[in-house]
Amino acid sequence: MSIATVERAGRLDAATGQPVAAGRTVFDAAGRSAEFYDHLRAHYRETRRTPVEIPVRINVLLEDGSLFDKGTATIRNISPSGALLGDVKIERGVFPVSSFRFEIVMQGGAYDGIGLEARPVRFESSVRGIGVKFEEIFVAV
Repeated sequence: MSIATVERAGRLDAATGQPVAAGRTVFDAAGRSAEFYDHLRAHYRETRRTPVEIPVRINVLLEDGSLFDKGTATIRNISPSGALLGDVKIERGVFPVSSFRFEIVMQGGAYDGIGLEARPVRFESSVRGIGVKFEEIFVAV
């Protein structure tokens, strides 16, 4: 059985709905926001996080883009730069030894189909989870 990664519609401009060139414009804008300056007060975080409960499907991708594993999780808190994935359940039950990233697709409600690519930055054993830093946003089709 072959497992493919999520098919993407591409990047879209939030104001016009038109495709935009590759880049980090969404996350650069987050960095310029007023929340960005919270890191001056909260030395351990770039931005303030908001508690949420958003179910997600996850793919664990190796550096070459190949699928290592897939599973589910719940976004427990989120900010413009990252999130905490809790209750992470992947089929193999282990993460790769080499560098990897997540492909995260939100499910249900207003967030359905919004996708994120993210890198793990810390393990959080209290929620069986992983803190991630966003690298890209996409729309899953």
